[in-house]
Amino acid sequence: MKKIIYYVNIFLFYSFLGFLFESVVTNSFFNSGVLRGPWTFIYGIAILIIILVDKFLKQFKLKKGLEIIIFYVMITIILALVEYSAGMLILKIFHVIYWDYTNLTFNYGPFIALEISLLWGLLATFINYIGRVFIDKLVVKIPVYVTIILVIFFGIDVIVTFF
Repeated sequence: MKKIIYYVNIFLFYSFLGFLFESVVTNSFFNSGVLRGPWTFIYGIAILIIILVDKFLKQFKLKKGLEIIIFYVMITIILALVEYSAGMLILKIFHVIYWDYTNLTFNYGPFIALEISLLWGLLATFINYIGRVFIDKLVVKIPVYVTIILVIFFGIDVIVTFF
């Protein structure tokens, strides 16, 4: 149960950080994604994928430098696929394009571009090998009742958005 709470908290925490990041980037505090609340859940999904890829690689007991390089390549490709899939789903469901990379040199339609994917890979690698150490210490201190309240608000937001 403790692990489930941890993953839920990680998901919500990074979804909130994603909301803040997108709010700063777009200069729009109230419109940073699909949901109405203060979370951009693709960032929550991304951190769960980052954790899974990290766990997968740890089992091979590689030298740290090699592990980081392989992690970077894998996560860059995976997150590009997630970003593309998310963009396509949002377009199909909501008929909206929330990000558009067609002005970048190495784009593949509006949803992914090599330049951005390489940056996401760097950010994910930084978060995995440096940032998570600090954020995990914060996340494990979140009381269960706060998690439950946040899950309820998140669930209501999902229901209001999709139905």
